[in-house]
Amino acid sequence: MRFPFPLPPALFALALVLGLGGACEDKHVGRTCELGTTAMGGTSGSSVATISSPALECPSRICILPATTSGNTANTGPLCTATCESNDDCDGEGGPKGDATDRHCENGFVCMWPTTVGPFCCMKMCVCRDFVTEPMGGFQLPKDCQSGSSTCQNVH
Repeated sequence: MRFPFPLPPALFALALVLGLGGACEDKHVGRTCELGTTAMGGTSGSSVATISSPALECPSRICILPATTSGNTANTGPLCTATCESNDDCDGEGGPKGDATDRHCENGFVCMWPTTVGPFCCMKMCVCRDFVTEPMGGFQLPKDCQSGSSTCQNVH
């Protein structure tokens, strides 16, 4: 099929870029998931983060029940997470506030380091704010994750 007029190359390139790369991948941060184990301290968090992989229901294959520092877990359960660089990478699925039967995150997500040990040590991940209180100025790199003083395999 031929068009009655030629398509300008710049317009063709723009259409190609928008058609192939104009959408962001939905990582389903915040989708409920199964840890495959009983979390230490119960189902709504403790002082120990529980991370399970592979979690097949999560596009990232990572399910997390973070350690709670806020004391306000709002009955939030384990959720799909993904690696991140900033809070902008953590746009996630939320649930209605105050619904005791809903296990989704109520207060949005933050990009932080949920653990400094194990295979996910020092990896920034999206964590539900129901579990953590973000300090003024945001979360800072934990000392255990600083280059030169870390034994974590993810620190270079």
